[in-house]
Amino acid sequence: MLDTVDLFNDLSSDEKSEVLSASRTVRFQPDQVIYTPDDLCDSLCIVLKGRLRIAKVLPSGREQTINYIEKNQIFGEALAFAGRKCASHVFAEEDSEILSIPKRALLYAFKNKRFLFSYLKSISEKTLNLSYIIELLSLSTVKKKLASYLLELSLEKGSNSFELPHTKKTLANLFGSTREAVSRNFSELRKDGIIFMPDRNSVEIKSSKQLEKILFD
Repeated sequence: MLDTVDLFNDLSSDEKSEVLSASRTVRFQPDQVIYTPDDLCDSLCIVLKGRLRIAKVLPSGREQTINYIEKNQIFGEALAFAGRKCASHVFAEEDSEILSIPKRALLYAFKNKRFLFSYLKSISEKTLNLSYIIELLSLSTVKKKLASYLLELSLEKGSNSFELPHTKKTLANLFGSTREAVSRNFSELRKDGIIFMPDRNSVEIKSSKQLEKILFD
């Protein structure tokens, strides 16, 4: 189970077996709640199957998606040792299975310094990603959010041409908008010659300056 997760690459077979012996697997159905803000998050979780969604549920009942967690990805690295309740809801998007690793197993694994370094690096990367999501949500329009998203992808990929890692529905959830609004803004960027889309999943930025102008105007 741990062989498919990069975080655990530095553990030996015996160390992985020890961690697994202290862990448990839990299955969830689509839309089932995994964590709420009333729950104490005291373990590291790995998605063995399916897909999860992290969201804020507003008093009105509306959900603001913060992030998605895919198969073989992890969550709860920091909260496992914080002694605090979850900040958001976590839902199963589809039939999902999670491996829950308790603190005592992680403390055992931390004896391996390379694993400890990888664990701290993962927390740092998640913190940076959360900072970007907060920045994205603070933007006032869908077009600004889309411009920021495309510029960030271009920087991450080191190219003006790249595949979109998210569907328009997923982007709508991340932007706190609708799929129709996201599609409309993609169309406007294409018509204005700012981007070119050879197919529905690929983007070529024709004018980074125009995207920056949208973002900062």
